[in-house]
Amino acid sequence: MTIGLFIGRFQPFHNGHLAVIKKILEKHDSVIIVIGSSQEHDTAVNPFSAEERRKMIELALTVECIENYQIVDVPDINDNARWVGYVSDKIIASSDDLESSNPFDIVYCGAELTRDLFEKEDYKVEWIDERIGGISASEIRLRISKDMDWEEMVPKKIVEYIKDIKGVERVKSL
Repeated sequence: MTIGLFIGRFQPFHNGHLAVIKKILEKHDSVIIVIGSSQEHDTAVNPFSAEERRKMIELALTVECIENYQIVDVPDINDNARWVGYVSDKIIASSDDLESSNPFDIVYCGAELTRDLFEKEDYKVEWIDERIGGISASEIRLRISKDMDWEEMVPKKIVEYIKDIKGVERVKSL
């Protein structure tokens, strides 16, 4: 059994993220989704809480009938030398059936620092273009703030959820 690790902030989770998860699951038996900077919320760059981002991911994956995943919240520690081990420890601590010191086989990421840190620790890393599928969460937040079209970039259930939690108003106010 192989496990892919997908790290992102998911601010918000969008169609590109969903496409990456589907591609990971074509190659691996399951995926661990790390919500990075999980302590951050209510800022212009990180408007949604970890709980809200988790709900977005769960909604999108439920619609797609994807069940072979785990979501792990990982707050920042601002210590690059310890970060990779910290992520692994958080994953192991959040799962009853993971006891290995290497709870995943490959890392999928779109941040250079994340790639460099995992490669330095001899993990296999596959680069994901920052604008996954031509979609960027930064662009989505910008479009929301300027009353531009953004909904086609995000799964329908997540559009509804963002509206339900007053996320549009929050992004505009930040």
